[in-house]
Amino acid sequence: MSGGFFRGTTIDQDQRFGDGSKQMMKQATFSRLLKKPVDMKRVNMEAIKPWISDKIFELLEIEDDVLFEYVVNLLEESDKPDPRAMQVNLTGFLEQKAPEFMHSLWTVLLEAQKGEGGIPESFIRKKMEELKRKREDEERAAERIRESSSRGREQSVQRRDHSGRQSRWDTRSDDRTSKSQSYRDSRDNSDRRQHRRRSRSRSPSKRRHPSLSPRRS
Repeated sequence: MSGGFFRGTTIDQDQRFGDGSKQMMKQATFSRLLKKPVDMKRVNMEAIKPWISDKIFELLEIEDDVLFEYVVNLLEESDKPDPRAMQVNLTGFLEQKAPEFMHSLWTVLLEAQKGEGGIPESFIRKKMEELKRKREDEERAAERIRESSSRGREQSVQRRDHSGRQSRWDTRSDDRTSKSQSYRDSRDNSDRRQHRRRSRSRSPSKRRHPSLSPRRS
C-alpha cells in the first residue's frame, strides 16, 4: 500500500481502485459512526496502540503483528483517514469482523480527539479503577496478615493457659534468676565469715605472754 494512498481520498476518487474494490464498497455494511470525521492530529496514538493490539487479539484470538502495523500505518498516513476505505482494506484480514473492528476503533478515536491530551476519557477511568482495585487488594492482603498474626498470638496464649506450664524460655529465665540469687547469697555468706575472722584477729588477746609475768621469789 503506497504512502499517498489514503491521504484524504476516497475509494471513488482514487483511480488505483479497481471495479472490484468499488463493488465491495457498495456492498459492504458500514457503521453510521464512520460518517463522523476524526482529526488524527488531536489523537494520542501511543495511548491508542495498546487498544488496537488488544482488539485484534480479541477478534482473532491470536497476536497478529502484521495486521497491527498495517492498522497503525493506515491511521498515521493521513490527518483525516477514510474509515470506509480502511474497512474495505481490512476485510482481507478480518473478513466479517471488519465492520465490528472499525466501529469500535472509530468510537475510541472520536472519544480521543475530544479528550485531554488526545486520550479517551474511558481509558483514564479504566486506569484509575485498576489502580483503586490494586490498592484495595493490597490493603486486604495486609489486613489478612495482621489478623493471622493476631490469631497466632492468641492461640499461643490459650495453649499456655490451658496447659498450666511455662514455656521453655520462661523456665530457662527462672533457672537463671534462681542460680544468680543463690550465687549472691553464697558470696554474701563468705564475705561475712571473712569479716568475722578479721575482727577476731584484730582484737587484743586476754592471755599474757609467759615472759611478761612477774617472777615469784
